[in-house]
Amino acid sequence: MTSPLSLRAGLRSALRLAVPYFRSDQRWIGLSLLASLIGAQLVAVGAAVAENYWRNAFFQTLQDKNWPGFIEQFWVYAVIAVFHICGAVYQRYLGQWLTIRWRGWMTAHYLDRWLHGSTHYRATMAAGAVDNPDQRIAEDVRSYISLTLELLVGLIGAIARLTSFVAILWALSSSIPFSIFGVTIPGYLVWAALIYTVAGSAVTHWIGRRLIGIDFEQERREADFRFALVRLRENSEAVALLHGEDFEKRGLAMRFQAIVDNWFRLMKLQQLIGLFSESYKRYSLYFPYFVMAPLFFGGTMQLGSFMQSGSAFNEVRNSFSYFINAYLKLAELAAVTHRLSQFAQVVKQSKPANADVTSPSAGAALDASEIVVKTAAGSPIIAVDGVRVESGTSLLITGPSGTGKTSLVRAIAGIWPFVDGSVSTAARRPLVLPQRPYLPLGTLRAALSYPEAPDRSDAARMVEALQDVGLDHFVALLDQVDRWDLRLSEGEKQRLAIARALLYQPDLLILDEATSALSKPSEILLHQILRMRLSTATIVAVSHQDALHSYYDSVTVLRTSETN
Repeated sequence: MTSPLSLRAGLRSALRLAVPYFRSDQRWIGLSLLASLIGAQLVAVGAAVAENYWRNAFFQTLQDKNWPGFIEQFWVYAVIAVFHICGAVYQRYLGQWLTIRWRGWMTAHYLDRWLHGSTHYRATMAAGAVDNPDQRIAEDVRSYISLTLELLVGLIGAIARLTSFVAILWALSSSIPFSIFGVTIPGYLVWAALIYTVAGSAVTHWIGRRLIGIDFEQERREADFRFALVRLRENSEAVALLHGEDFEKRGLAMRFQAIVDNWFRLMKLQQLIGLFSESYKRYSLYFPYFVMAPLFFGGTMQLGSFMQSGSAFNEVRNSFSYFINAYLKLAELAAVTHRLSQFAQVVKQSKPANADVTSPSAGAALDASEIVVKTAAGSPIIAVDGVRVESGTSLLITGPSGTGKTSLVRAIAGIWPFVDGSVSTAARRPLVLPQRPYLPLGTLRAALSYPEAPDRSDAARMVEALQDVGLDHFVALLDQVDRWDLRLSEGEKQRLAIARALLYQPDLLILDEATSALSKPSEILLHQILRMRLSTATIVAVSHQDALHSYYDSVTVLRTSETN
C-alpha cells in the first residue's frame, strides 16, 4: 500500500523546507556558498559552449587536412579543459561545504524542536505519530539536502545550457535552410530536439508516476527493520535468558520479507523507467547526425558544422531531457521531503499536557486537583480529586498494580499529553526517577551527573554519593567509557539513579518505584538516605513496599475504583 504522494506537492514542500535555512543567521554564508556553487556550474557550461565552437574548428582542420591548425586546436582545447576541470572539482567541493553547513543547521533545528520540553515523548503518543524519528533526523535530512542541491544545480545548469545551445543550434539551422513539403522550417533542429524530449518526458512520467509512493514505503520498511535489529541488541540479555531467538528470527524475517516484497515492486517500476530512459539516451546520441545526414552528404554542410550541430543538438536535448534524467531523484526527493514535512507537522502538533500549570498556594510544593489521566483514545486511566504536598515534606503513593500510579506520575511531571485538571508546582529544580533508570552513552561520571554535564569539581561529592548507595567499588571506574546500561544490573542502575539524585540536589524529587529492583532492607535504607541527605526537598514516591509507610509524612492509597 503506497502513500498518495505527488511530485508537485513534494517539490513545493522541498522549497518550504529550504527557506528557513536561507533566512537564518547563517543565511549569508549559505547564500554565498550557493552562489559560488552555481558559479562553478556556469563555468562548466561556459567551457561546454567553448568546446562546441572548438569542435567546428577542430573537425574543419581534419576535413581541410590543415596540420598547423590541427596542432593549434589541441592547445586551444588544453585551455578549455582547465575550465572543465575547475568547474567540476569546485562544484563538488563547494557542494560538500554547503551540504555539511546546511545539514548542521537543519539537524540542530530539528533536534531543538524534537527535544524541546518533552515533545519527543508526547509526539510518540499523538495521533498519526511518526515512525522512526531517528531516521528522519539522521538520514532523511542528509538525503534531502544532497538531492536538493544536486537537482537545483542541475536544473540551473540545464537552463544555462539550453539558453546557450539553443542559440547556437538555431543559428546553425538557419544558415542551412531545411524544407519539407515545400515549407521552410526555421531552426528545425531546435524544434526536432524539443519534440523529441517532450515526448520522452511525457512517457517517463506516465511510467514512473507511482514511483514516489513505492519509494516512500521502501524507506519506511527499511527503517522498521533497522529499529527491530537495534531493539534486539538492546534487549539481547532478556532474549537469551528466555531463549527467544527463534521468535526474534521469525519477527525479523517477516520485517525483511516486507522489504523484499516492496523492493520487487520498486525493481519492476525502475526497470521500466530504466529501459525507456537508457534507450532514449543511447538513441539520442546519434539521432541528430541522422537528421542532418542528408545535408552533409548533399554537400551543403561542412564536416565542422556537421559535428558542431550534432554536439549542440545533444546539449539541447540533454537540457530538455533534464526531467527524464532526474526523474528517479525527483521521486526520491519528494518521498524524503514528505517524511520530513510529516515529522515537522507532528512535532508542531505535539502540545504539552492539557492540565493547567500554575503557581501553588502558599506552603505547597505540589498541588494537583481534579486530575483525570486518559489514554490517547480518550478513555480514563485514573481520576484523582487532589494531591497536595507541602514544601519540605514527603508523600508516599501506593496501591495495587493497574491503578494508574505511573500514569499519575507522568501527569504530575507534565509529560503525558492527555490530562484534564490543574497541576501547581513551586519546584525550580525537579527530578523524576523512573523505575527503569536511563543511562546515557559515555563514562560512568556522565551517567551519574545526568541530566547535567559532568563537573570535575564535583568529584568528592560523586564519590560520597556512590558510597552512600553502596556503589563505592565503582569509584575507580568513573572515567571509563562503557555500555553501562548493559553492564550494570537493574539493582545497580537504581542505586546509581539514587546517587544521581543525591548529587543533583533537587527541590522536588519524584520516585516512580525507583527502588523496586532492590531487596527490602536495601530499599528502606536508600529511602532513609534520601530523607537524610535531601532534608529540605519535597519527595513524592510511588511504591508497593508497605515497610516504607513509616518513613514518609503522609500516604495516599489509590484504589481500583479511582480508575473509572
